[in-house]
Amino acid sequence: MRKVILYVNATLDGYTAGPNGELDWMLPDARMNQELSDELRERVDTILTGRVFHHAIDENFGAQATDPAGPPALADFARWMISTPRVVFSRSLTEVGEPSRLASGDIAAEIAALQDKPGRDMVLFGGSSTVQRFVGADVVDEYWIKLYPVALGEGRPLFTDLAQRANLELVHSRSHGSGIVTLRYFARN
Repeated sequence: MRKVILYVNATLDGYTAGPNGELDWMLPDARMNQELSDELRERVDTILTGRVFHHAIDENFGAQATDPAGPPALADFARWMISTPRVVFSRSLTEVGEPSRLASGDIAAEIAALQDKPGRDMVLFGGSSTVQRFVGADVVDEYWIKLYPVALGEGRPLFTDLAQRANLELVHSRSHGSGIVTLRYFARN
């Protein structure tokens, strides 16, 4: 069965962004990003996201995909981000462009229908509200967390207002030269 992988960046104190959405705390680590993106592209054929990150994919990765001065590996990943089919979970959007489709129904039902279809795993990219909805719906199978060596003191929390505890099993951890630690957990149901 196809799995849902949550891929998220977080600070030591559990924030995915600063109070105003700041991401300036993210350190570059080209080698780590290349390793993670290679593995992700091998496993995943569908991106799950919310409205905000859906728009950010095209805005942020569009320029990187065609930048002749940029690193070729970043351009390859940017092209993958743009061309990979997306399922956009939104109650406010009425349409999304190709290769995306809109999902406005129950998250658990939508994921169950996607898991019944043939294909590889799916990756969830999104901000804290999208992550909360998926974790709350108990549809995340794997958690890939890039833990950055910074504490913000305030911001947008990775986990909050969970209706039930998310029990996880650590299956991988690795520290990188940049100080970032990559963590992988399986959901224990």
